[in-house]
Amino acid sequence: NNKSLMNVIGIPNSIRDAFRTVSAPATSTLSSVGLLQLTNQLTDTLDQIPLLIDEVADGTRAITPFPEEVQTAVRRAYRARQTLVLGFQDDPIDESDGVETLLREAGTVTRMKRPMVPIDVQRVTLPGNHATPLLAPPLELASRAEDLLGKEAAKENLFYSQADSTVEEIVRWLEERNL
Repeated sequence: NNKSLMNVIGIPNSIRDAFRTVSAPATSTLSSVGLLQLTNQLTDTLDQIPLLIDEVADGTRAITPFPEEVQTAVRRAYRARQTLVLGFQDDPIDESDGVETLLREAGTVTRMKRPMVPIDVQRVTLPGNHATPLLAPPLELASRAEDLLGKEAAKENLFYSQADSTVEEIVRWLEERNL
């Protein structure tokens, strides 16, 4: 189960070399437009599904650490002076309200210990859903698409306008604070 495919199947080096030679043009093309990286990321994600199914089948029903443990740790130890909490309009599992409240509580604890330390928690709600930040294509692919189609058409056709808005919001927040 834990053995990699390479340990199970022995492929002679001559066959590996021949395959590399034959696949080099396709690999180079896919890599140059960003699809090879996207495919690798997708494969890495899909590889996790059987493990997740096994864990659920074995009785795992909760994510650890438990939310209460995280909340206790945040109240006790979170000391960032500036925090941006992003939420999304169409996110049924959004917890940004609770996160914002928790961070403000942690800020209150910090101010009691160090009254001169300013604590800034800003919350922004953006269009999109829980997966929005993950939907952007690789930067190289997006840049090439924008060169070919124009910026707005590329965002629309590759469905990453909301992910791009997320990046723009984070950059705006960082620049406003000179971070």
